[in-house]
Amino acid sequence: MIDKILCKMNNLISKSSKIGVCLFIGYAILSSVVRGDTQNEGDSSMPELFSKYIGRGYDILFGYPLPNNELVEDPGFKEVIFDTKSSINVVSEDVCQKGEYFNFIEDINDVMNLAMDNINVDDLNLDIKPFSASMPYRSYFTDLEIKKKKYIVALNTCLHRYAVHNLRDSTKYINKDFLLDSEKLPIFPDKINQENKCSNVTYLSDTTNEHCIKTLKPWIEFFQKYGTHVVLSAHFGGKSINTLEVTLQKLEEVKIYNYKYPIRNIPYLNVFKAPSLLRDVFNSNKRVNSNKVRILTGGTNGEDDLNVGNREDEGPAQVRSREDDITKNNFTLDVKGGSEMDEKWNELTYEIWKNSIYSNMLPIYLNLISLSSFMRIEKKESYNKALLYYNNIFGMDRENYYFSQDITNVLSDGRQITGSGKGSLILSCPVGYIKSTGLILIFDKSERVKGSKDSAPRVKIHPCYSKGEYDVSCSYISKRSDLTTFGWLYCVKYNFIKFETVYKTSDNMSKEETLEIKCPEGNILSFGFKMKLDQKHNFDKIQVKPCVVGDDKCMVSKMKQNSDYLLWGFCVPLSFRSTSSLQLTYIYENDVTTDVRGECSDVYRNKYDNIFLGFSFSFDNKLETVKISPCEQKTKFCLSKASDQSKSGRYVGMFLLCRYDGGAVRKFAHH
Repeated sequence: MIDKILCKMNNLISKSSKIGVCLFIGYAILSSVVRGDTQNEGDSSMPELFSKYIGRGYDILFGYPLPNNELVEDPGFKEVIFDTKSSINVVSEDVCQKGEYFNFIEDINDVMNLAMDNINVDDLNLDIKPFSASMPYRSYFTDLEIKKKKYIVALNTCLHRYAVHNLRDSTKYINKDFLLDSEKLPIFPDKINQENKCSNVTYLSDTTNEHCIKTLKPWIEFFQKYGTHVVLSAHFGGKSINTLEVTLQKLEEVKIYNYKYPIRNIPYLNVFKAPSLLRDVFNSNKRVNSNKVRILTGGTNGEDDLNVGNREDEGPAQVRSREDDITKNNFTLDVKGGSEMDEKWNELTYEIWKNSIYSNMLPIYLNLISLSSFMRIEKKESYNKALLYYNNIFGMDRENYYFSQDITNVLSDGRQITGSGKGSLILSCPVGYIKSTGLILIFDKSERVKGSKDSAPRVKIHPCYSKGEYDVSCSYISKRSDLTTFGWLYCVKYNFIKFETVYKTSDNMSKEETLEIKCPEGNILSFGFKMKLDQKHNFDKIQVKPCVVGDDKCMVSKMKQNSDYLLWGFCVPLSFRSTSSLQLTYIYENDVTTDVRGECSDVYRNKYDNIFLGFSFSFDNKLETVKISPCEQKTKFCLSKASDQSKSGRYVGMFLLCRYDGGAVRKFAHH
């Protein structure tokens, strides 16, 4: 079996990665043998150092080739694909590039570009976001895309060895387990859309999904074991990345006057340790405003900054002290290769670090080829599909960022819109927001003729579905003035936060015993309710019960004749954290003449005991006017005010989506 696979692989290698492989082999032929060059440096362990990395699988998503002090080793390196202990050629190279001027990190693409400067990979799908599943990338994503932070950067690189695996020896030294495992990988049918049968949410939340188990799971496990690519060669040495957080205004200033900051002349490895540079950078706009220069002080949104410069009330010593306080909290120095970290790291000079790299070289620049190069042709397309799916599940982008957050933070980030009317009703999101979910309730006030067979429901629901990026409103249009309408709309900032709206009514379902709404696979209810109204009664006799948050369905069992039923809710992905701690409460009362206040809990008294979504509605007995208003988010209470003109009793209903409700039956507090 292995022999047949090796024969096929020989043919595949000759056909795949043509240019890159030829270059590697050519370089290898011209290079000197490892034992000849490295041992002259007095370190006999270097051959083991090179073979530790060359020939290993590399995960293009979870890897991170840039320096990061929190990583003991680049997490991208996986199982051995080729045993390279006896098949590595090495070239000596002493090339150091000390940063001359600042680089800039403004968004997550800048981080990706910096990292891509440290690898060479051919034919990578543009939809794949390299390194986007790694811990440092995720941290940068939060800082840059969510908190809108900005950084100026100083880079240093030293390369001392180039090590390459000779591909002509590949079949001799290839990992037999890798071949067997790759042969077992399934081939995706061309006509089946994997996304529909095994969505990202389904894969992460439903471990029993048969389609996921048979098709995608083997590929995901293969990537996690062997990586997505293989390291054929690498440059070894050291690299440092030095960052300083600044305001957007300061970033633009440094961009313009970057030529005035020749950081190459600074002896420190941490260039921001040089007082002269800090003064030059932080006072660069003195020509515009001689007394005020704005520098970030560490505010989470990049908004808190202070004036630093030669102010009238401060001397030079005080200014330097303030500069030290600022940079102490906002610069980072990450190093890969060279001297180990210690308490005097910030005092380390570039020359000392440069000379120390010889005794601690690490792979700085990687040459990669796809593992599909060593698979049968019919599996290459499946590899491409699986890799894209792997990227969509684990790679960090705005959508995956929000779906990995606490649900209460996501809900609190949106806006609630309410309104009421006679007949038609239109609800619209504020500027900068789009529709995510919502509903408009319609009550038919027309009189029922005694003995009439008209069974049209008196209470109906018009769901608000999200139709895409430019959908900002929800409307119900009718020419009838005897219809009372009121509704609630939830708006979000980003078009990918589409909470699945589900609903059902008892129209034409008189023979059914149960009525049920159910979330799509991998989703659960976050907000939902069920209503019942006897056709002979008015709306003030309506019965409302909340659906259980966290269940995947909501049901009315044993429906009765001559009653209208409806269910409505919206579903969220299971990946949201803390969904299970939410509880939906409905409070109501008839003949209310005062202001009333609803609360989440009378048991818990802490910062988590809050309203995250909710609205209240009220109407008089004749249903002439309906008042509906959203509950203020992240507060303890929701207030429904009585009309100044009305002295008659009114019906008040209130939906509260809370955390830690306490489980008790709620009542209004009157004021």
